[in-house]
Amino acid sequence: MPFQEILDNLIERVPESIAATFNDKDGDPICARTIEVPNDALQLLGAYRNVVDRHLRQAIEEFDAGEVEQVTFCTSQHWILMMGAMERCALVLVMRRDGILGRARFEMERALERLNSEL
Repeated sequence: MPFQEILDNLIERVPESIAATFNDKDGDPICARTIEVPNDALQLLGAYRNVVDRHLRQAIEEFDAGEVEQVTFCTSQHWILMMGAMERCALVLVMRRDGILGRARFEMERALERLNSEL
């Protein structure tokens, strides 16, 4: 299944989602789909995931040597979910705040399995 098809399926399975991007280790988009988020903002979120990951790993290195698997944060209107993939790629999903966070996380995990198998 091609990357774009996997991303499109993720957007369909999380009805409150408004954008998703899958970026390579350099932060460049491999594929993206946006409904309401400007392309530049979505690309910046995808690129920023590796920076967030690096800083969080430094913050926890004294008590946890594991990888940061996901980062989720919210604004007054949106949830932003970031997950790492193989080869230091990143999957980012933006959804409206009224969305169901658990469902989004579950569907992202499923999408990541598919994306990783394509890498």
